Formats: sequence, structure tokens, C-alpha cells
Amino acid sequence: MPDWFYRTVSQPVLFSLPAPRARDFALGFIGRLARLPFGPLLIDFLGHMRADPRLRQSILDTEFPTAVGLGPWLDTQMIALEGLSRFGVGFIEIGPVSLEGSVSALPVKRLREQEALWIDREAGSVSIAECNRRVGHAAAIKVPLIVRLDHSADDEITARLLHELSSKVRLVTLSSLAVTDAGWSIERWSEHLNAIVNASPSRKLLLCVRADQDLDAVAPFVEQALSKGIAGFVIDGSLKADADGRIIGLPVHEHSIRQVRRLRQLCGPGVPIIASGGVHEPAHALALLAAGANLIQVDTGLIYTGPGLPKRINDSLLFEVTRNNPAIVPPPRVSELTWFWTTLMGTGMLIGGMLALGIAVTRVVLPYDEAFLGMSLQELNAVNARLVAFMAHDRVSLAGVMVAVGLLYVVLSVFGMRRGLHWARQSVLISAFTGFASFFLFLGFGYLDTFHAFVTASLLQLLLLGVHARLGVYIPMTRPDLRGDRVWRASLWGQLLLVLHGFGLLAAGAAISLIGVTEVFVAEDLQFMGTTASALWSANPRLVPLVAHDRATLGGMLLASGWVFLLPALWGYRRGAAWLWWVLLIAGSIGYSAAIAVHHVVGYMNFKHLLPAMGGYALMLIGLVLSYPFLCGKNSEPV
Repeated sequence: MPDWFYRTVSQPVLFSLPAPRARDFALGFIGRLARLPFGPLLIDFLGHMRADPRLRQSILDTEFPTAVGLGPWLDTQMIALEGLSRFGVGFIEIGPVSLEGSVSALPVKRLREQEALWIDREAGSVSIAECNRRVGHAAAIKVPLIVRLDHSADDEITARLLHELSSKVRLVTLSSLAVTDAGWSIERWSEHLNAIVNASPSRKLLLCVRADQDLDAVAPFVEQALSKGIAGFVIDGSLKADADGRIIGLPVHEHSIRQVRRLRQLCGPGVPIIASGGVHEPAHALALLAAGANLIQVDTGLIYTGPGLPKRINDSLLFEVTRNNPAIVPPPRVSELTWFWTTLMGTGMLIGGMLALGIAVTRVVLPYDEAFLGMSLQELNAVNARLVAFMAHDRVSLAGVMVAVGLLYVVLSVFGMRRGLHWARQSVLISAFTGFASFFLFLGFGYLDTFHAFVTASLLQLLLLGVHARLGVYIPMTRPDLRGDRVWRASLWGQLLLVLHGFGLLAAGAAISLIGVTEVFVAEDLQFMGTTASALWSANPRLVPLVAHDRATLGGMLLASGWVFLLPALWGYRRGAAWLWWVLLIAGSIGYSAAIAVHHVVGYMNFKHLLPAMGGYALMLIGLVLSYPFLCGKNSEPV
């Protein structure tokens, strides 16, 4: 789950369990979710973590979507590869892989104070058969895989592993540099390398170097490896802890930085280095890259910091890329950009909502409503003294939601899409298409509102023009947070509440739409009017369809508002985005105030009926209060 759920709910629960059980549960959940028919789409939807195309790079004859990958110690049994590959990473290293597979003699331990894990010195491994089976699903994994082979001093075993490994694997990590600790001569090392390289001439072979290995002592072995065709190196982010085990996590970070620097001095600038070790913040990843690494791996950072860490690192990398290599693109005409058309659409909805609000608080019923019913306003009042007031309560609520949604469209267009923010475009388009699709709910009640149809058709044209236009290039102007602080951690509770609020609006919209095309009234409605549905049908067969039209339209507009409140909370939550905080507050207050106030004015004060609106407003306000220090706080200074 994203950080807003992991840090607030999942992590405390998982940390209350023994480390092996917590890891199996978390990875099992991610793996099962990714195998469900719509599971991968749900992961993408909740996280929106895919790396920006500008972070793509070619190393070792392989295209990496980003320099951020996952190390092998996170998912040693390869349970959740499909799901983890959607966490915004550019590659995954898997393994260790051996001929038959093995299980660690001692279980993994959580060292919470150190933000680290203790692992058995003889860590478990996956069998070559199981590895090939998992790699067979690589079509669902959109990032390169690197397979780490289990340490073996036996040339024949290593050669057999390379021979039996799936042909889909083009990158292999060898941990055989560890055998030099046993006192090998350089001649024996050369024979070992010849046997390995000849066993798999078509693959790129990488050599694993421990973070605490004495590189000065093994420098001749490193140079010999390069001369024999080893394509690069992987810094294994682990340290010797005691006679039985090793530590991975934050304590390894400084050792990894020093190892990268030393290895870069030995190898020169052209040899690829993949580094891991205590990457728990974006600053840690940038430090390893600055030391000379080409790619970096995350492992325990996902456990202690959260699943959103790769995305945060990618944001920092994108800032560095765009700052150092600014794209020179001629500015397009305004009419070629999506934000121009969606601003017009939002403005039209905003004006339409204000007009609808003015009508709803005055005459309520329009001439074409009267023509459809064949009844005047006075005759409606004669049917039921509270009928018009009840219709006003629906129509004022609808108008308030229209104004809120129109305002959100305008602000997301001007402050989001105009700056090239992809999430803002997706938020508006998903919301708008949902709203326009809800127009066809009229099929359920048989009343085609001609004015409603005209406005819908007009605004739909603007939406389609916006879809046809382009977003533009996003250039981050401020450096993203390189470290998570107390304000960020506290804000995740606010983000959680805002996400729940958005889902609540979607649920309310779906429920009201369903009621509008089926039963039309709930018990509290009929109690307020002091009548029955059959009595209203008897008074005029077209009366209930008219009310159903209002209800279904309100439900559809609530669905549209649900998306446009939910998606920015999911995808656009960034420090310093004060404009987002203010528009959520103003738009939400307009929508809720209109709905709650009209109930008071018409006297429809049933507590059960008002509870969803009052609860939703309170949930939104609490979420915004908790989010204020983060969203409205100062970001990094412009560079």
C-alpha cells in the first residue's frame, strides 16, 4: 500500500509481528494482488509510481526505466515480483539462486532501532527451477531482471547454473569474489573466471562486492575480472554482524559510499556499478550516485520508510536531470494545450452551477419542467406542501457540487496542467468523463432534460478538445524533499483522511445514482413530505421521474466530485502545494455548505439523513488541518 496507508496502518501492525511472519504476509499480499485480474491496475492507481521517461537510461546493453531498483534481500523467494515491479523501479535483482534451493538455518530478525535486518550468514536461496518458473512470468514484469547466483567455488556448479538459467535473463550477478577470502591465488582466480565467462558468453556478468570487503586486498582480482570480461560490479549492501550473520539496512550506508568511491577509482569511469546499502531516503540514493554508482538498489528502505520511497527518489532524480539538462522546447500555442480547454470546461461548469444555484433558491422549477409535468408551480404545491422544498433541497445540493467541481477543474488546469503535471490532467479527465457518462442515467427514469442535454453536449466538446490537445513538459522548479521529517510523517494521517473522503464521495455518488434510477426516495424523504411514493405517482405519473432525474444527476455529479477530490489526494500530495490545499478547502466548503444549509432552510433536519454530509465535511476538514503544515509549508528554495 502507499505510504499514507503503510506508515499509518500497515507498518505498526506488521512491526507487531515477528519479522519472518510480517515479511511473508506483506509479500504474499502484494504477490496475490498482482495476480488478480485487475490487481496490477489497482497498484498503479493507488501509487501512480511509474518513472518519468526522462529518467530512462541504457547501461549494459539494457534499457532501465530509472536508476532505482530493488535489491535481492527484500523478496528472497521471488513471491511478489509482479507487484514490486510496479513500485516505480527500473530493475529488480533476484536470488540468490542455487541448484536445489535452501532455507536459512536462522530466521531474519528486525533491528528496529538501527533500521536494519539481521540475516543468516548462509542466507537461503531459490532453486534454479523455481527461478526459471518465476522468470517465465516476466511478460508481466516490465523492468529488467538481474539474477544473483549463490556463492560457489566449484566451477562446474556455477557453469551449470549459468547454462540452466532461463534465456530471458541477460544480466547475472556472481558472488564468487568472496572465494578470494579463502586464499586463492590469482592464477586460480583466472581459471575460475575463464570457466564462468565461457559458460555464458551471451550474458552480461556482474561481480558482487561486499560493502565491508577490503578492496585494497582484492584489487588484483578486480582488475583480473575486468580483463576476463566481467561487465560491471554490484555493491552488496551488507555488513558482517557476528559469526553467524550479516546486517542489511541503514548502518551499511556509509560503508557502501566508501566502497563505491574506491571501486570507481579501481575501475575507472566506464565500468557500471550498481550500489545498495541503507537507502532509506532520497538523499541516500543521491549520495551513492554522486560517489560513482550508475544504478542504486533499495531493500530495507521499503520496510522502514515505505513503498513510496522509489517514487520519491525518482522525483529527486528528475529534478537533477531537468536542472542539469534543461529541455529547449519552443512554447506551443495555448490552444494546443489541454489546460486551456479544461479551464474553459471548468469555467462553464462553474457558471452553470452558479446559475443553477440561483434558480434552485428562487423559483426551483423551470418552464420545461412544468411542460414535462403539465403542472404549474402552484399545482405542485397543491399536490404536497413540501414537494417543491424537497426538490429545492436536491437542486441546491446539485448546484453546490457543480460549483465545487467547476472550481476544482479550473484550478487543477491552471496550477496543475499548465505546469505539465500529468496527475492533474488524469484527475480532471477521469472525473469529467464519469460526469458526462452519468448523463445517460436518464434512461433509468425516462426524463430527458433538454437544457441539461444542451449544456452537457457543449461542455463535452471542450473536454474532447482537451483530450486531443497535449499536456506539455513538466519541469520541477523546486527540489523535492530529500529526507522525510516529522511534518511529512504527520501529514500522512491527513492524506489518509483525504483519500478516505474521496472514496466516501464516490460511494455516496454511486448510492444516490442507484436510488435515483430505482426506488427514487428513501424513507426519510417520504417522512419529510408526509406522503408515499404511490401517492405521488397517483398525483402525476411524470412527477416521480422528474424527481428521479434530479437524484440521478446529483449522484452522477457526486461521482465526478469523488474522483476530483480523491485523485489529487492520491497523486498530487507534495510539500508546498498550497494551491491544492486551498482549492480543496474552498471547493469542499462550497459543496458541503450548500447541501447542509438547504436542509436547514427547508426544514429537512433528519439527523440520519444529514449525517453523511456532516461526517464527510468533518473528515475533509480534519484531513486538511493535518495536511496544512506539509502542503502549505515552505518547500526547497527554487534553483
